[in-house]
Amino acid sequence: MLKIVLFVLNLLFLVFGVEIVWIGATIHLNLYPLSLLVEKLISEVPAVLIILGVVIFFMALLGIGSIWKENVLVIKVFLILMILVFLVEISVEVSTYILRSQIYNNLSHDIEQSFEDYDEISTLKVLDQLQIKFHCCGANNYTDWFKTAFGQSTWSVPSSCCINIMESCGRSVSNQTINIHSVGCAEILSTWIEEYFSIIRGTSVCFAFGQVVGIFLSSLYIKKLQDNYIPYY
Repeated sequence: MLKIVLFVLNLLFLVFGVEIVWIGATIHLNLYPLSLLVEKLISEVPAVLIILGVVIFFMALLGIGSIWKENVLVIKVFLILMILVFLVEISVEVSTYILRSQIYNNLSHDIEQSFEDYDEISTLKVLDQLQIKFHCCGANNYTDWFKTAFGQSTWSVPSSCCINIMESCGRSVSNQTINIHSVGCAEILSTWIEEYFSIIRGTSVCFAFGQVVGIFLSSLYIKKLQDNYIPYY
């Protein structure tokens, strides 16, 4: 019975590892165009999630294999690895909570700063892609564009701000804003990232509980195998 419970528990760990990798990859793919604009701390968050997810995935594979073969030595390695992952996970959770406000403040600041450099070709493409992907306009709202050289020279917003994109749709925006996205990109991105962090926190609590159970059951299983061990002479 103990073997079956540990086997099922590790299958759940496999699923959790895949989920963390998927979340990290999704955030990375969506934030990749912003990697040159936002602070390094923000762009490294997906990498940490992907690495953690991969480690959890292979830890679970090791657990399944060792439990199936009833190899005491490998189960001990799995137990140590699970304790280390548990400590790393706690550290990541605490660090994320502490740095949470700093991450969002820096994200907003970096996006606002990038709008001032809109005339640079590379920045222009990134911001257009950002506004089209997340259906937003400006850092806080469309009026941010009028603080830039682009907005002051054309008195308009880019076409990427438009709900229905067409040529010159961003002109005369001061008189007609019905076709312009009303929410700023900083708010949209912060909300989007927070949704994923909420998923991670929810699943992490379940995973942490499962790890505690797994550590306890693995210790019992090791003791059981050692008590039943009959040496060959």
